[in-house]
Amino acid sequence: MSRALPLRILGACLLLAVALVALVIAEDRARAAGREVTIAMEAVDPRDLLTGHYVALQLVQTLPPGAPCPPDLPVPGKMGWIALSPAAAGDRVTGGGATRAEALRHGPVVLRGQAGCDAPSPATEEQARPAVVRLELGVNRFHTDQAEAEAIDKALSARRPGAPATAFAVISAGEDGRGRLKGVILNGRRTDLTWF
Repeated sequence: MSRALPLRILGACLLLAVALVALVIAEDRARAAGREVTIAMEAVDPRDLLTGHYVALQLVQTLPPGAPCPPDLPVPGKMGWIALSPAAAGDRVTGGGATRAEALRHGPVVLRGQAGCDAPSPATEEQARPAVVRLELGVNRFHTDQAEAEAIDKALSARRPGAPATAFAVISAGEDGRGRLKGVILNGRRTDLTWF
């Protein structure tokens, strides 16, 4: 009986290790198989930007001045579907819906997530201020070495309001609707996540 317990523990450890490796391989294949989209990033509160060796990502889209918020976005705080359409400077949020089919009416690529649109109120704010769409796609950290994380932080913090985006998250939009981070583009230079 005393010899059986260590063998059972060893067997359980091996089973868990095999399950973890299988999960990493499955996620890597799903990331590779998804359709690639790029979404602009902004800096977040600098006290939270660098913790260890990752950068906190805030996915945003600044709309042209006077442009309305995309239609049918999920209610803030509630999961839904977000539609994206290709554009020259990163993919654009073009709408959403409660279901995948509803979101596909607004764009060819859809992801599960949450979105909020901050538009100026005509009664209280200038119309020249553009609306801003903030996305939560389950992609909020980019793990990298400390030097790369600091360079990304510096570039995000240096961006002036209203200036064109220079930092983008590269996301794989899977058939299951999940967004999986593939890498980041910073000032035209791409850095990919690598598992192996």
